[in-house]
Amino acid sequence: MRIPKYWAKGEYSTQDGEGNKVAFRSWRWSDTSLEEAQQLASDKAREIALKFQNGEKLNRYTYDRNPIREEVVDAIKNGSGNELGIVTRNTYGALVLNAANAMFIDIDFPEKNAGQAIAASIGKLFGNKPVAVEQTYLQNIEQWSQRNPSLGLRVYRTFGGLRCLITNEVFDPTQESSLAVMRSLQSDPLYILLCKQQASFRARLTPKPWRCGADNPPSRYPREDIRKEQRYREWEQAYNQSAADYTVCRLVKEFGPAETHPDVELV
Repeated sequence: MRIPKYWAKGEYSTQDGEGNKVAFRSWRWSDTSLEEAQQLASDKAREIALKFQNGEKLNRYTYDRNPIREEVVDAIKNGSGNELGIVTRNTYGALVLNAANAMFIDIDFPEKNAGQAIAASIGKLFGNKPVAVEQTYLQNIEQWSQRNPSLGLRVYRTFGGLRCLITNEVFDPTQESSLAVMRSLQSDPLYILLCKQQASFRARLTPKPWRCGADNPPSRYPREDIRKEQRYREWEQAYNQSAADYTVCRLVKEFGPAETHPDVELV
């Protein structure tokens, strides 16, 4: 799992061709120490500034190349001490489970456009029964399960789709065979890419702030001073109170064998 323990921001200032000050910033990470993360960040900021001075093209890194910058909240380990999962708090403050080998599969329902909504309304006027999107996807999942009878599968309903969990096997999220399973279940392509690049499967555990009446967080991890840290913790407390009455998903179906792999059981 590509989830660093330490993050730091580096800064380096230089001048443009007209003598104006230009500041460059870079975030870097480390599993060893905050000091190492700070050194790497400072070196990277300086490297970017020198490229700018030399007229080289600057490229921004995307989320699928670098580790996701999230605060580590908790860890799940088995009896041998192996880390099976890490709970992080994401950019907008929700808790997310990052699983090393327990395969979560994220399936998003397509959003209705205006034309589809009007057509559905007209169909209702004439007594036509619309086919539920959820049932269509569940049928596809059931057919997949029939083709793969050795795998146990739990299916949950989420706000915008379905979440699946394979219960009796573990998988390597970087392997093509694992990605093929997610594709066959019509998982979101961006989610598949994220799992591969971050070497973990992800499942959000608490609601998005705007879905439970909470404000967005005032800052992003890591906070740069004590004042921002205090404001964030105050926000976190208010968010937890708002989120307490909401659920992220509910179990709707189970397919295949009932036994659960020991590592998946802990997750």
